[in-house]
Amino acid sequence: MELRHLRYFVAVAEELNFRRAAERLHVSAPTLSVQIRDLESHVDTRLLERDTTRVRLTVAGEVLLKEAKRLLEQMQQMVTATREAGRGRQGTLRIGNAGAVSYGFLPTCLNMFRERFPDVDVTLEEIAFDEQHTTALRDGRIQIGFIFDPEATRLVGLNHLQVIDTPFKVLASDAHPLARQRQISLRELEGEPLLAVGQPGSTGHAEHMLALLKDRKIRPGPVKAVMGQEAFLAMVAGGQGVSLVPMARSISSREGLSTLAIRENGPDLQFQLHAIWKADETSPLVKNFVEVLRDFRKHHA
Repeated sequence: MELRHLRYFVAVAEELNFRRAAERLHVSAPTLSVQIRDLESHVDTRLLERDTTRVRLTVAGEVLLKEAKRLLEQMQQMVTATREAGRGRQGTLRIGNAGAVSYGFLPTCLNMFRERFPDVDVTLEEIAFDEQHTTALRDGRIQIGFIFDPEATRLVGLNHLQVIDTPFKVLASDAHPLARQRQISLRELEGEPLLAVGQPGSTGHAEHMLALLKDRKIRPGPVKAVMGQEAFLAMVAGGQGVSLVPMARSISSREGLSTLAIRENGPDLQFQLHAIWKADETSPLVKNFVEVLRDFRKHHA
């Protein structure tokens, strides 16, 4: 028995007329009769009572009609789901969450992606920033990650796209003395305790801040890593330390926080964030999200 037998039977059962069913199916009436007899032979029972004036379903035919319609509907759903998945319109996309640095772009990009692909399930994986994203990507935990430094030696087998190029700012509590100024020098961070997003001992945010200050012979106070962006922002707002973060409207509008411009200039004071994904990635979900990132960059350059 093939699916066409069920489609032919459903047409006859709904029309109760071989000629009309044949026209609906774009086949000849004799061909349709042969297919119905083949189906009856396969199930070893009569499905239709027919004479020269009418066609009616047997009890077995009524049962088969119900089950055949259910099966054909499931088959159509399967075909649709498969086709949509192949186009990147269904499935699950796993993205590495870059912590507080994500505030400047990720919510907007996720909303853009949802508008275009509402049936895709997006999951965010909390991962300590930078180096850990390349590891998680290669391990298959995520499909798209984010890093500061797109140095070629780190990107063997990976593609990358610059998403953000924005100046660093100093993030401090509204109650911090530095918050009385709109612009400060990095020299004013001498001795100030620093807060970074990430696991204790992890590279990334903390390492990047320390490198910026060390290059300028500035010695901050102790550095503390905080897991999770909400905990990080709460610690800064609570006066437990200051931080260097990329300019982000969603951060600067948070209650209890001030973002302060930096007087010094330099390419290292520009925050450049790059999306990364496997060079041999075949998932259309990844391709579609990368296109969203390209559009974001185009309109927020």
